[in-house]
Amino acid sequence: TRDQRLLAITDEEAIVYEYDYQHGRLVKAFALGEPTLRDDFEGIAVLNDTVWLMNSKGDLYSAIEGEDGERLLYQKHKFIFKDDCELEGLAADEAKNALILICKDAKRKKDRLFFEWSFASEPAKTRLPEADITASLGEKRFHPSGVEINPANGNLWIVAAREHAVIEVARDGTFIGVIMRLDSARHRQVEGITMTDDGRLLIADEADSGPATLAIYRMQ
Repeated sequence: TRDQRLLAITDEEAIVYEYDYQHGRLVKAFALGEPTLRDDFEGIAVLNDTVWLMNSKGDLYSAIEGEDGERLLYQKHKFIFKDDCELEGLAADEAKNALILICKDAKRKKDRLFFEWSFASEPAKTRLPEADITASLGEKRFHPSGVEINPANGNLWIVAAREHAVIEVARDGTFIGVIMRLDSARHRQVEGITMTDDGRLLIADEADSGPATLAIYRMQ
């Protein structure tokens, strides 16, 4: 959030948690819908004090942030490019008042893409340079699982769970480089990435055979 609070989402229910990452404690939880909305959630972002959730089809759900235990009314926004790919990763661009949605698996042999969505204009899509990325990583494929905007330069930082890597891509799709390779023993299923104003990189792994985890790295 603008005041540097961390919000997280579960995978199958629209329960949003505020987590104090500096002290390792849960602050509050609120839900969308009554009963709680269920879907295949793949991303969360906060834009202009509104919480946005994204499912794997790219559909968006929005609601004003709630208090602890509150159930919220929400709006649903259909994604028009759902035939292009399966989505996994959502980020807020406050400078452009837009959301960035990123493709994990392309459909029908289409390119991997990221999308810019806002109320002010039609959604735009940009191709990811998969050949450049895989060559730099020494991998055959690239499967994004989370995305964040670096406020320092507006570039996208993309994390890939299967390839255990964080890369940087410019907004025009140009591949900048590999930020870091992730320890596969520590990061078994990376699903979330964000940054703090004081230079910390937060990477979230969903629960697998063990509990969900949050890793904190210094960016500088």
